[in-house]
Amino acid sequence: MLLKKSLATAAALAGLLAVSGTLNRASAQATASITATANVIGYSPLSASGVNNLDFGTVTAGTPKTPSSLSANAGRFNISGQPSTSVTVNFTLPTVLTGTSGSIPVTFGAADGLLWTAFPTTHSTFDPNAPFFTTTDGSGNLVIGISGTVSAPLTAVTGTYTGTVTLTVSY
Repeated sequence: MLLKKSLATAAALAGLLAVSGTLNRASAQATASITATANVIGYSPLSASGVNNLDFGTVTAGTPKTPSSLSANAGRFNISGQPSTSVTVNFTLPTVLTGTSGSIPVTFGAADGLLWTAFPTTHSTFDPNAPFFTTTDGSGNLVIGISGTVSAPLTAVTGTYTGTVTLTVSY
């Protein structure tokens, strides 16, 4: 019986020690934060603005007409972005100008795209009907122009005819 009592006492003591150990344990928690930083060398935002409408002026029916002055009457877009970076220029060009009395044809030839290297004095030409690859200058600027030819037929009615020329530029 003494053995039973000793075993019972030992078991009780072990249980008490287990509870005592649990009660004496302290609960603790800690948190910390750090900042994640990345210094990105990427591209400046790219922007384009239309600054001059393509103006054919007064057109005589039956006589094809181009702008009288490229610097004053050609369409012009100012582009700004990452300095000295390659860009692609695309045009969406109308095939007709529309007025209240119908439409008249407009065409854009292989030399009607204008790359102004020093506006308004110096430019080179490109085909606006195909993507044009060029580079922004050292300040990230680019001046693109557009000319064309309008051909009002002899049957054209007097009025104002318009169309939309859209430039898209991308890195």
